Amino acid sequence: MRSGGKGMKSYLKTGVGVGLGLSLALVIGATLLSFRSLGEQGEAADSVTHTHLVIEGLETLRAEVLRAENARRGYALTGDSSFVSRFTTARDGLQKTLGAVRTLATDNALQQRRFDELELLIQKRMELLEQSIRRPHTGARDEFQASLTLPGAELTTQINVLLRTMQDTEQDLLRARDAQAKQSARRTRLLLALGAAATLGLILGIFLLLRHEILAARSAEGRFRVALESAPDAVVTADQAGRIVMVNAQTEKLFGYAAGELLGRNIELLVPERLREAHTAHRASFAADPRARPMGADLDLRARRKDGSEFPVEISLSPFETPEGMMVSSAIRDVTERSQSAQQIQTLNETLTVRARQLEAANRELESFCSSVAHDLRAPLRHVDGFSRILLEEHGPQLGPQGQALAARVRHSAQHMGELVDDLLNLSRVSRREASPLVTDLNPLVQEVITGLQPACQGRHVEFRVAALPFAECDPGLMRQAFANLLANAVKFTRPRDPAIIEVGQTDRDGARAIFVRDNGVGFSMKYADKLFGVFQRLHRSEDFEGTGVGLVTVERIIQKHNGRIWAEAEVDKGAAFFFTLEGLEERRAPDSPRVPRGVHVGS
Repeated sequence: MRSGGKGMKSYLKTGVGVGLGLSLALVIGATLLSFRSLGEQGEAADSVTHTHLVIEGLETLRAEVLRAENARRGYALTGDSSFVSRFTTARDGLQKTLGAVRTLATDNALQQRRFDELELLIQKRMELLEQSIRRPHTGARDEFQASLTLPGAELTTQINVLLRTMQDTEQDLLRARDAQAKQSARRTRLLLALGAAATLGLILGIFLLLRHEILAARSAEGRFRVALESAPDAVVTADQAGRIVMVNAQTEKLFGYAAGELLGRNIELLVPERLREAHTAHRASFAADPRARPMGADLDLRARRKDGSEFPVEISLSPFETPEGMMVSSAIRDVTERSQSAQQIQTLNETLTVRARQLEAANRELESFCSSVAHDLRAPLRHVDGFSRILLEEHGPQLGPQGQALAARVRHSAQHMGELVDDLLNLSRVSRREASPLVTDLNPLVQEVITGLQPACQGRHVEFRVAALPFAECDPGLMRQAFANLLANAVKFTRPRDPAIIEVGQTDRDGARAIFVRDNGVGFSMKYADKLFGVFQRLHRSEDFEGTGVGLVTVERIIQKHNGRIWAEAEVDKGAAFFFTLEGLEERRAPDSPRVPRGVHVGS
C-alpha cells in the first residue's frame, strides 16, 4: 500500500511536470508569435497610411490643375494681372506635388507608368494655359471662347480620367491593405489570448505542483520557485486577507519594487490609489466564488509602479488551497504596446473613414462637373455642324474646292466631337448608375443586340455564332449595353473579312466560368493590351476604323459593377477575343427557356 502510494505520487509529479513543460513552451511560442504579429500589424498600419497619402496626393494634383485653369480663366474674364501670379504659383505647386506623389508610389510599377503619362499630359496642359495667359488681354468673351478649344478640353479630360484611374487603383490597394491590417490585428488578439490562456494554465500547473509539494515536504519549494521564475509574466500570490506572500522576478522588474518591499504588504499597493476601494470590493467578490478566471474581463485594468506611473494590464486569477488557507495567484501582463497599437488602428480607421467620405463627395462633384461640361459642349457643337452644313449647301460654289474641303473637315470634326461627348456622357451615366441585378437569360439579350446591328451589316456577309449561354444575376440594361459595345466592335473590325465570323459563348478560365465575344477581324498586338481599357486609347488609325476610344472603358465599368473582370486575347490579322466573368452565373439553363440559334447570318 505504501509502495503504491509512492508510485501514484511519482506518476502525478511526472504528469504535472510534463504539463508545465508543454505550457511553458506554449507560452514562449505564443509570446514570440505575438511580438512578431505586433510587428506585422504595425507594418500593415504603415502600409494603410502610405496608400492613404498617395490618394491624398492624387486629389491634390487634381485640385492644382483646377487652380491653374481657374487662374487663367480669371485673367481672361477680368484682365487682372494678379491671376498671372496665381497661375504661376499653381503651376509650380503642381510640379512639386507631382514629384512628391510619384516618390510615394515608387513601389508600384503600374502607377509609375501612369505617372509618366500624367506628367506629359499636365505639361501639355500647362503649356496651353501659359500660352493663353501670356497673350494680351483682348476681352472676356474672346478668352472664354478660347478656353473651350478642343486640345485644352481633351487634355483636361484625359488628366481627370487618368487621375481617377490611379485613385481607383490606390483605393483597391487601400482596401486590400486595410483587410490585411484587420487580419493581422485579429491574429494578434488570438495569439495574445492564447498566451494569456497558456499563462493561466502554467500558473495553475505551478500551484498544483506547489500544493502537492507543500503537503508532501517543504523541500520541494525550491523546484516550485524555479518554475515560478520561468513564467514570462509577473506573478503575485496573496492570502485571503490580501497580503502578498510570494512574488517572482518578473514582478520586481515590472513594478520596480524589490521582493522584500512587497512581501507582507497589501495587494492594493500595486493598484492606483483612485481604484483601491473598488479593487477591495472585487477581491471580496472573488473570495466568495473562488475559481480560475480573468479578472475584470472587457475592463480597462490599471496597475501602479513604485514611481507612481500607471500602465494597462491583463490579470488572470488562480485560487488554490494550502495548509494556511486559500491563496490566490495573479498573473499580471503589461499590455501597453497592444493598447497603443489598438488605439493607433482605431485612429487610422476613423481618419480613413473621414477621408473616404471626403473623397466620395469630391468624386460626385467631379462627375457632376464633367457631365455639365459635356452638356454645355453639345450646343456649340450643333451650331458648328449646322452652320458648316449651311455654308456647304448655300455657299459651296463661292468657297471653291479647297474651301469646301476645309468646311467639310470642320463639320466632320464637329460630328466626331459630338460622338465623343455622347460617349463620355454615357460613360458618366454608367459610372453613376447603381446596378439592379435580376436573374437574366443572356441568350435573348444577345439576340436583341444582334438584331439592332443588322443595319451596320447590310451589304456584308456576317455570320453570328451564338452558343447556349447561362443565366446570370445582372442588370439587364447594363449587360445589354456591354454586349452592344463588344459586338459593335466585332462588326467594325471584321469589315475587311468575307465572311466575317463573330462568336459568343462561354468557357472555363482559371477555374471560373467566362463569357467571350470572338471575331476573325484585324486583331491587334498584345503588347498594347494594357491600353485597351483606357479612355481615348485606340489601337487602330481613325482613317481605317472610326471610334472615340470610350466604348471598351464603358464595358469595363459595367463588368466591374458586377464584381467581374474583363480581358482580351488577340493577334494581329488573326482576330480578337474579349472574355469577362460575372458573379451569379447559373450552372444550368431553365428547361423551357428559348435558345438563340447557333448560327445567325446577317447581311447580303
